[in-house]
Amino acid sequence: MSFAMLASANASFISLQTGLSAKYENNVLKVKVSVINKGDEPAYNVAAELMAGSKNVRAEKMAELPVNSTYQAEIAVPLSLKTPGAYPLSLAMHYTDANQYPFTALIAQTYVNGQETSSPVFGQIRPASFAKEGELELSLKNSSAKAIKLATFLLAPRELTLDVEKSEMKLAPRSETKQKIVVKNFSALAGSTYQVFAVSEFEDQGLHYTSLTPGIIKITAGQGFFGLGYSAVIIILGLLTAIFIGAQFFNRGK
Repeated sequence: MSFAMLASANASFISLQTGLSAKYENNVLKVKVSVINKGDEPAYNVAAELMAGSKNVRAEKMAELPVNSTYQAEIAVPLSLKTPGAYPLSLAMHYTDANQYPFTALIAQTYVNGQETSSPVFGQIRPASFAKEGELELSLKNSSAKAIKLATFLLAPRELTLDVEKSEMKLAPRSETKQKIVVKNFSALAGSTYQVFAVSEFEDQGLHYTSLTPGIIKITAGQGFFGLGYSAVIIILGLLTAIFIGAQFFNRGK
């Protein structure tokens, strides 16, 4: 899985290709992380942060990750899971560009405690684009013939702020539901693209089920006067200035 970040006006960029493997045994979740910088400029202050259950563990930081170089980390998290099934984990890759501007890239996947389960709940997040504030639409569907009491939480990078992070609902058999979440841009730069996830969990007949729903948020340039982008405003002002100067010369020639 790759994440790209536009770093400067000359189109330099950092692109992190991330691999993640996880295994749960003897009450310990063992995770291996491998990240390759596929961009054309170094990433700095690179560190992996693992989130599983109520545990957050941050791996050792790498001061600089040159182009085509690899960051690796092994993380062990003690967990006491009583119910067999599939559980969620998420990884946040923290890094900065050459100007020390911070960025975050998210990955989410499941791991198994004893017995694999396949959730009858699946979802969709409609892609969103905005400059300062926007809205995510999360759709969830229960494909089973029984009602499900579902707990859902959303994962987003720290550059974005959600108005709702956790919710609980009861999905009727063969039913669908939609939820809208307001997202605010806290510190994301225009041109950045972020992945977010909705994690939905429930238990049934002694088994734990997890479904992951990915979504994409694109940060656009801010709007200027009359809803126009700043670049369009600059072009219009330039044209008006040229017309004004031309008119002055024309009047002098009379």
